[in-house]
Amino acid sequence: MQNLEKLLKKSIKSFGFLSVKDFFNIVLHHESFGYYRKNNILGKKGDFTTSPEISQVFGEVLCNSILLNSKLIEGYRNVSYIELGPGKGSLAEDILRTLKKLNHTLFLNIKNIYFLEKSEIFYSHLKKLFSSVNIIDDIEKIPNSYNIIFANEFFDALPVSQYVFTKQRWREVLITLNKKEEFIFSLSRKPTKINYCFPNNPSENYIFEYSEYMINLLESICQKVSQYGGIFFIIDYARNNKKNESSLSAIKNHKKVDVFHELGNCDVSHSPDFDLIKKICKNNNCRIFGPFSQSLFLQNYGINERIEFLIDKNPKLKNQLLLQKNRLIGEKYMGNIFKVLIITDNNNYKFL
Repeated sequence: MQNLEKLLKKSIKSFGFLSVKDFFNIVLHHESFGYYRKNNILGKKGDFTTSPEISQVFGEVLCNSILLNSKLIEGYRNVSYIELGPGKGSLAEDILRTLKKLNHTLFLNIKNIYFLEKSEIFYSHLKKLFSSVNIIDDIEKIPNSYNIIFANEFFDALPVSQYVFTKQRWREVLITLNKKEEFIFSLSRKPTKINYCFPNNPSENYIFEYSEYMINLLESICQKVSQYGGIFFIIDYARNNKKNESSLSAIKNHKKVDVFHELGNCDVSHSPDFDLIKKICKNNNCRIFGPFSQSLFLQNYGINERIEFLIDKNPKLKNQLLLQKNRLIGEKYMGNIFKVLIITDNNNYKFL
């Protein structure tokens, strides 16, 4: 039995249960055995690959959507670039490089770079790429300035609580042990007190996934965006609320496995509820664009043209470049599974 499994079973035996949020928070972030404390979790040798790791064109096209709104941003002399969960910093590197090349004035207005990153294994990568960078662990530390914010596959990695609507009451999903001391899901006996985030008029056995950390983070960001100006891009898996099922999943070596498989050695995530995200942002006086499919968004902002340009410059790389594009926008890959949601202040931005 692995050390992390022993620790979790000991906690459950002591308290009777663990919430889904607490269980997977330990699995992902335990200081000694947590998944995000390990090296090589990204890329071909890791368990998953994000869009910026697939192709630099992803960041270049995202930057293009900012450039087309640059007249609304250039008036701000104090701009900050902020990224939530930047990993190795590939996305920031591609966006800032493109911005420097295509709109040097706006690039010079970026006075600060902030990364919200809790995984220390990425610190050295980030500090090598960016000479002056602020790595923070609390969103309240971002400045009161015009903020350009990116969250690519960030929210899906946040541990969530789960609730089931049954017999006109919400009950929390808990993790306990069966007689064989195997981890199982069960329901709390006591009903849960709800807040405005919970859906209205749910069907019987509807499953609601909720991250209190996400709510607090979104409210903080939206208040600053609304007051000081900004654009906030969220790119992530999107929960299909028409499917009444848990969105929790685990990946090991790019393949799906059971969520209790090799705890601490698999990436466990969920699909964020974009309807809930929109509700929170609107409640905090922000404008919402989307969500758009990643395929639609990237094609509208020039991925096809950019790939063709790169092929013309490097004909030998044609197959590689077309494969990268297909992974980003193909229906069988990231094209429809991933959504893009944009949150702004109340200026007259245009997206799609």
